[in-house]
Amino acid sequence: MSGDVDKDHILNFEKVPAPARPVRAEPVMPDPEATPTGDPAQRRLLTARAEFRAGVDELLAVAVRTIRVFDPDLAEYGFNTPAQEEKLKNFLLASSANRLMIAVHDTGYITQSCPRLMRLLRQFSHAIAIHQTHDAIRNVDDVLMVVDDAHYLRRPHCTQPNGVLVLHDPAETRGWLNRFNDIWEQSSPAVSATTIGL
Repeated sequence: MSGDVDKDHILNFEKVPAPARPVRAEPVMPDPEATPTGDPAQRRLLTARAEFRAGVDELLAVAVRTIRVFDPDLAEYGFNTPAQEEKLKNFLLASSANRLMIAVHDTGYITQSCPRLMRLLRQFSHAIAIHQTHDAIRNVDDVLMVVDDAHYLRRPHCTQPNGVLVLHDPAETRGWLNRFNDIWEQSSPAVSATTIGL
């Protein structure tokens, strides 16, 4: 890969402790055989949290098969609003094969402050998986949402509003899908429909 890497692709490997298998900091080389979505690729820089929330809405609107989310606690996604609950419900009802995969460092917000997502988990327990990351990668601090292997939303640091939204670009998204899979492999199931305290 060339040295000219966009800022939104940068992650400091020093944040990953030695015992952990490093999560990829940059996407792998784009796959020239990636299947185009048919729509022109779009790339938009985000500079405010409101734009991030709007980006989440856009990704939910185009989701067809799989939604993957990595975040410290999921608090900024609006998944406890009626509108987002309805979008997620419609996505999950569209096909029994559709999947929502969520990895977080801290499950407290989900179990204590997100009853709408928990209601969906009870209704679609076969289709929703919520994992907690292992201790070794708890200080990986970016934010990532990947939809259908063709669209993604990313902020390099969870406390900063700057990020990027990319639509209809399977080649670029493939690398961030690999990154999510690295994180998913270093996480374990943590929230179920029967989690105590719901």
